[in-house]
Amino acid sequence: MTYSLVGWIHIGAAFAALGLGFINVVMKKGTPLHRLVGVFYVFAMLALNGAALSIYDMTGHFGIFHALAIFSLFCVAMGLWPAIFRKGEWIYRHYMWMGWSYFGLLAAAFAETMIRVPAFHVNSVARGFEVAIGASIVFSLFGGAFMKALGRSLPPRKPKIA
Repeated sequence: MTYSLVGWIHIGAAFAALGLGFINVVMKKGTPLHRLVGVFYVFAMLALNGAALSIYDMTGHFGIFHALAIFSLFCVAMGLWPAIFRKGEWIYRHYMWMGWSYFGLLAAAFAETMIRVPAFHVNSVARGFEVAIGASIVFSLFGGAFMKALGRSLPPRKPKIA
């Protein structure tokens, strides 16, 4: 995978998405720059996951990592939709879905690093799945706490009227 064109697209888009996502997490929200960086993040995620869906050298068939790529695309789409149409509590939905897309990306990057970097000696598919599941759990816990803390700066949510 690493030495194919698709592999290089996957890796390049991954690094771009990691950097762009980080910039958008730490920068002021709602500015024209935030929107521009967000558009590039979405395109990087599309390229990353599109490439991931065409890589089969690990198992030879559609597998859990392909399903996770589809889920990642779903998260990005669900985060983009409210920002485009701006209905109801769109800021909260945009924030949550894009936040989860980024923390999922961090979990995937950690798992990829553990599998691909020889110094970590994760050299079997089964061990790779264990690392990916563990990374997902850790990054989900960290991501949830981080997003809750940052979410306090969002406008207050309106109570639902029964």
